[in-house]
Amino acid sequence: MLLAEAKDDILLKRMIGPFCTGVAFFVFQFLAESLTAQEHIADATIRFYDLTLPLISALLVLYRKKALPILGVFFLYSISCHPLSAKLTLTSQLLAALISQLLYYWNTGKRGTVSFGRSQLTPRRIGWLVCCNSVLYIIFQHTLQTYFDPESATEIFTVQTLINLQWMMNSCITGIPFCYLLLRVCHKPAWGLQYLRHVRASVKSGPSILYQAIWWFLLLIIMYCLISKNLNTLLFTDYSLLWLLPVMLWGTVRIGHALVAPVWVIILALLGNYIDGYISIANTLTDANHLHSLIISSTTIFIFSLTIVATGVISAHNLKYSQHVSRLYRSEPNTGLLNFQALSMDIDKHSAEALCLIRCPELNELEQTYGVEFRFEFVKALSSYITGLLPCCDQVYYSPGHGIILRLNTLPDVPVFYRSLRVFRFQWKTSILGLNCGVAYTSDKRIIRNLSEAIKQLNINSYISLLHGRPLSLSPTVPGDNIVESGMIRDVLQQAIDRQSLLLMAQPIVSTVLTAQPVISLRGKIHYHEILIRLKTADGKLIFPDTFLPLARKGGLLPALDITVIEQTFRFMQTRKTSDPDCYFSINLTPESLYQTDFLDNVSTLFKKYSIAPYRIIFEIIESEILDNDNVSDILRSLRNAGSKIAIDDFGTGSSSYDRLRVLNADILKIDGSFIKNIIDDPFSYCAVKSFCEMAKLKNMEIVAEFVENEEIAQMLTEMGIDWLQGYHIGKPIPVEQAEL
Repeated sequence: MLLAEAKDDILLKRMIGPFCTGVAFFVFQFLAESLTAQEHIADATIRFYDLTLPLISALLVLYRKKALPILGVFFLYSISCHPLSAKLTLTSQLLAALISQLLYYWNTGKRGTVSFGRSQLTPRRIGWLVCCNSVLYIIFQHTLQTYFDPESATEIFTVQTLINLQWMMNSCITGIPFCYLLLRVCHKPAWGLQYLRHVRASVKSGPSILYQAIWWFLLLIIMYCLISKNLNTLLFTDYSLLWLLPVMLWGTVRIGHALVAPVWVIILALLGNYIDGYISIANTLTDANHLHSLIISSTTIFIFSLTIVATGVISAHNLKYSQHVSRLYRSEPNTGLLNFQALSMDIDKHSAEALCLIRCPELNELEQTYGVEFRFEFVKALSSYITGLLPCCDQVYYSPGHGIILRLNTLPDVPVFYRSLRVFRFQWKTSILGLNCGVAYTSDKRIIRNLSEAIKQLNINSYISLLHGRPLSLSPTVPGDNIVESGMIRDVLQQAIDRQSLLLMAQPIVSTVLTAQPVISLRGKIHYHEILIRLKTADGKLIFPDTFLPLARKGGLLPALDITVIEQTFRFMQTRKTSDPDCYFSINLTPESLYQTDFLDNVSTLFKKYSIAPYRIIFEIIESEILDNDNVSDILRSLRNAGSKIAIDDFGTGSSSYDRLRVLNADILKIDGSFIKNIIDDPFSYCAVKSFCEMAKLKNMEIVAEFVENEEIAQMLTEMGIDWLQGYHIGKPIPVEQAEL
């Protein structure tokens, strides 16, 4: 029972649309007949602007076969209620519309029912629904009149027939889209509301109110001149027709074809009904020049209509294309979300009460596991989820280098919003993942106006938010000096690498057994120096490694930095080949350098370029998993075979230190300073250092103790058998040029 009632409701809804359209068709047909103007000139009837044929054609375009019952009723009504001449005219229009519609459907298929104004269908619609329709109407009308009403029949190839044909083509090219619009609004009012919104948007995005008012004023003035009967003045003749085209074209291009097209239909209806205002019909009956004016005016109006329609279609196509290009320009290509450029433009155009940045660093690791598609699908899913949490007036943006950015017109309850983000789950294939995000926001207008700086600060605060587990507000009192300094440091670092202008510092490492010959020396050297680096800004400020090394690591500059340090050290040693021919230096290598396949070749080239004996160089590497890499082991082995020494730096802080020490082939073991500085008061540190020394001796390795800060520590390390001491008690880092080599 319920199923039957549901089917009845669906059937009723399907019938309501055609029924309303059928009623509207008869109403519009009545209006079309009342608006149609016709004159009997030289034994022939001329119909100036007739919307009957366009109305029938529009109904067929909209409903196709479903329009036949409505047209059948209309035909029966016309046969019973109209005189013979009207019956023949309506029959000619019905036959012409049916045949042209069949040909149009054969050429376009089902897509031919779509709205007017599409550039792909416009040539076919002009060909079949305008030209073919009008020509068939003229042929059928002449044939039927010749057969059924021979007394009113005239020759087909006459000036009057040409005028009729041009006015009918003019009616079809403008009237069919107009009637289609009216019928479709009756069929589906929601579509009509959408059309009105489109018109409103085109008017709003067009020229200023003043320019549009001027356009309406000029249009009214021209129409007044055309429909007023004052033929003694040039402006009140068909001369004023010439001014219609530029005015209408300006409106079509700037205001939009959606508004101008109905306005042009109204203008044509007025021109057809008030033709005696600009061309004297009475004079046309006796004066061939006036008949000639009638021909010229009908041709001019048709050309105007064709030009306006073509311009409107091209303008709409160009507008759609420019909007498409604008969307591409404003969109991130992989997610389709608005990009940073769109955010910048919207901030300039609209006021924003707040900016919020959402960042998920875990995406970088998960992208390596699941692929890059995972990132973009996650971002799209999270953006859709956020859109549901925020008011519709807020906007979501995505910048791959930063994360999801929200432009907020009203600042929401941020803690509630943050808790909602934490419950978000993303399903990827068979996995359901909950990724923690950092949230940073600001409502300070001064910060928002400087968008690039604001995003940088929000980016940093989003990381802090992730660590603290709560959203962070970007306080307007927090200066941006650190952020600016980071950019400045990155620039100074790059220039120092490019120009090889790093500031080299040397810290002495002194032997504890002055009478013994150190393993690294063949000539009784009792000390050597570790090369440390600093950056120096233009104003003389020193920047230390703990500040610029993380930036170098993020920027992938560590391999280039290491090679630069090596080359600058070698160049300095070359300048001292006379005064200090046997100086020794220890140079730190980062894991990133040892992973480079060309690292060994570059170092070998530098040894030869500066004529430096390899035994004078000690390469320090951090004890970590990198030592287990086969390529790294080969590089270290080659360096040792060439004569250089290998030192393991910061020993004791890495993972599996004892096991790695067992299989490691190195010359020097540098014990991490965290054990050394507490060795006096911490028994554990003392025992750890003692065990490191015993194991190193088993491997025939020299031992260096870092962070030797006082004489008491130095004395204890000497008694424990440590070979070398390094720290502020031994000597602070100084520029390498000032070191006693």
